[in-house]
Amino acid sequence: MLTEREQDTLNFIKDYIDHHQKPPRLVDIGAGLDIKAMGHISRLLKALENKGFIQRSNANRGITLLNPQQSPPPQGLRISLDSGELPVLGRIAAGSPIEAVADDETIDINAMLSGNDHFVLKVEGQSMQDVGIMDQDWVVIKATNQARQNDIVAVMINGWETTLKRIQFLDAQTTRLIPENSDMEPMEYHPEQLTIQGVLVGQFRRY
Repeated sequence: MLTEREQDTLNFIKDYIDHHQKPPRLVDIGAGLDIKAMGHISRLLKALENKGFIQRSNANRGITLLNPQQSPPPQGLRISLDSGELPVLGRIAAGSPIEAVADDETIDINAMLSGNDHFVLKVEGQSMQDVGIMDQDWVVIKATNQARQNDIVAVMINGWETTLKRIQFLDAQTTRLIPENSDMEPMEYHPEQLTIQGVLVGQFRRY
């Protein structure tokens, strides 16, 4: 059972796809429904997803309509891209962790790195400066939930905050996230607190 606002959102998505032959972005939904708060739109989409009407991914236009009688596909990081573009999924901390928020941008990196399982994050902070990853750099991440010992990874902590760190698996009870900054200390977590979002495969910056 959908609320009136959820039904309006679903109807807008259907009409937008019929008209444009592609899903809307958050900003498109906001403009169409006169909703200025992106958080409100995200909550409406989450409700539609939980009720089985849509499936979302972290792609720029990552909304798929579902048959409500059909179970949604398995959750996970899935990227669907036009050739030559990678989505900017938000900002990632290289200092204290910050809340992960999806953006509605893309970057054309044909001359650099591309792939259907790659995405871009913008670094904030100096915790990776000793390996040349500086504040405001862009990093290219290969989407995966697996990493090898000492990989540099984008990792979500406790389900809502993300950071870029080198990862070490100490034992079954302890995973260490290591900043590449001699002034900062490693952080240790139980593995269940962490979700690996992807592994660093590239980096670039604008001057």
